[in-house]
Amino acid sequence: MDPLVLTLTILSTVLAIFLVVLGIQAFLVLREAKKTLVHVNAVVDVVEHTVVRAILPLSNVGGFMSGLKGGMKMLETFVHFLKKDEDEE
Repeated sequence: MDPLVLTLTILSTVLAIFLVVLGIQAFLVLREAKKTLVHVNAVVDVVEHTVVRAILPLSNVGGFMSGLKGGMKMLETFVHFLKKDEDEE
C-alpha cells in the first residue's frame, strides 16, 4: 500500500474517532447545562413567589396610607369649616 494512502487512512480514522468523542462530550455538557437550567428555573420560581408574598403587604400599606391621606384631607376641610363658622359668629 502506498505510504500516502496509509497516512491519510490513519489520519481520517483518528479524526473520526476524535470527532465522535467530541460529539459525546458536547452531548454530556449540554445535558448537564439543561439540568442546571431546570434547577435555576426552580430557584427563580421560589424567589418570585417569595417576593410577591413580601410585596403584597407593602401594597396594602400603600392603600392604607392613601385612605389615611383622604381622611386627613376630609378632617382638614371639616376643621376649616368649623373655624369659618366661628369667624362668622
